[in-house]
Amino acid sequence: MGELVTLDGFPLTGITRDGEWKRLGDLEGWWDSPEPKRVNAPRTRGDGNFRTKIDYEPRLITYNGRVISKNHDYLHQAAGIITALPFRGEKKLLVQGHGPTQWATVDPRGKVKIDLETDTYLNFQIPLEAIDPFKYGESYSVRGSSSAPASLYQRGTVEAWPVVTVSGAASGGYTLTLNGKSVTVTRALTSGSPHTIDFRTGIIRVGGAVSGGALATANFSPVNPGMPQNMAITSGSFTVKYFDTYS
Repeated sequence: MGELVTLDGFPLTGITRDGEWKRLGDLEGWWDSPEPKRVNAPRTRGDGNFRTKIDYEPRLITYNGRVISKNHDYLHQAAGIITALPFRGEKKLLVQGHGPTQWATVDPRGKVKIDLETDTYLNFQIPLEAIDPFKYGESYSVRGSSSAPASLYQRGTVEAWPVVTVSGAASGGYTLTLNGKSVTVTRALTSGSPHTIDFRTGIIRVGGAVSGGALATANFSPVNPGMPQNMAITSGSFTVKYFDTYS
């Protein structure tokens, strides 16, 4: 399979009506890990620092490319497309042809640069920022119930945080369990008003509205990479949605 890079669904490699598109050099920031960050907590009466949580900075990506068009008009049409692609942000950058297909949601990090080298070809640079630094791949939607746990697996390299939608009826609430960690919801589950729980943020929505004070136990676990695991529920049925996740 050849390389395919798309931004907001538009191919930055290959041939389109406007010309032949090619990536120049490395896809800077895509293959590297994002920068780690943590709160500095020095041991004032000892060596080194206290261990603190490791998070990650946004992923900074730079795409350099070239367009060769059959005439000058098409070249300027290509230039207009390039400058508009990142625009208001929240665009999907997808890279295919280098192992698993991966994508990230990106915003503009600076101005798009266009260099018109001749009447029929240009070089360009698109600086991007993924505020969520992780890359994603295949999506999954797995169902489970109180009588049949959901079997989960992801092929990424780091933990994947699921979004779980619970439906049915349970006046006393319910408990979800994954990897030995439990999330207990005390808010009654009623038919036609599903609960949606984001395991990354811990936010629960009831019928689409954020609900406070609905959790008695909040030990959220991700779907770990490379191993089968089950999610169980004490009452009702649920759907788990997540992606292969990469650093």
